[in-house]
Amino acid sequence: MVIAMIKAQSEPFLFESLKIAREINDKASESEVLGELANLYARLGRIEEAIAYYHQALEIARAIGDRQSEGNHLSNLGLAYSDLGRIEEAIAYYHQALEIARAIGDRRGEASRLANLASAFAALGRIEEAIAYYHQALEIARAIGDKYTESQVLIKLGQAYEKSGNRKMALINYDSASSIAKEIGSPYIELIEHLRKTVTDANV
Repeated sequence: MVIAMIKAQSEPFLFESLKIAREINDKASESEVLGELANLYARLGRIEEAIAYYHQALEIARAIGDRQSEGNHLSNLGLAYSDLGRIEEAIAYYHQALEIARAIGDRRGEASRLANLASAFAALGRIEEAIAYYHQALEIARAIGDKYTESQVLIKLGQAYEKSGNRKMALINYDSASSIAKEIGSPYIELIEHLRKTVTDANV
C-alpha cells in the first residue's frame, strides 16, 4: 500500500497520494484515497462532491474484489444521501452494506449498519421499524463487547421510544446508556443526562 491509515489528511496531501496510487497502478490505495477524499468533503459539507468520490471508490473496490472496502463505501454513501435528506436512497445503500457485513462476518460493521438503518427509518417517522433495527444493533454490540456502540445505540433507542410516547422505555434505555457512558468515560454523559432530565420532567 502506498499509504497506511490515512485519516483527516489535507486535500493537497490526498490528491498527491491519489496521483501516486494511479501512477503505480495501486488500485487498493486508489480506492482508499478516494474514500478519504469523500470523507473530507463530507466533513466540509460538500456532500455532492463526497458522493462522487465515494462512487469512484466503490467502483474500484468492486473491481478488485475488496468486500470490506465495498461495504464501507456503501455505508458512507448511505450517510451522505441521508445528509441530503434522500432517506430512501440512504436505506438502499445501508441494506447493501449490511448484506456485505454479514457475508464477510464483520460484526462491528453489521451493528453500525443496523443502527444507520434504524436512524433512517426514524427520520421517516417509521419508529417501530427503527426500534427493531436498534435492538438488532444493540444485541450485536453486546455480543462483541463494543461498549461505545452499545451506549450510542441505547441513546438512540431511548430517543426512538420517547418519540413513540413510551417514556418508561426511553428512561430505561437512557439509564443504561448513562451507566455505560460513565464506565467508559464517554463524552456523551452530559447529553444523556439532559435526555434523562427531559423525560423525568415530562413525567412530573
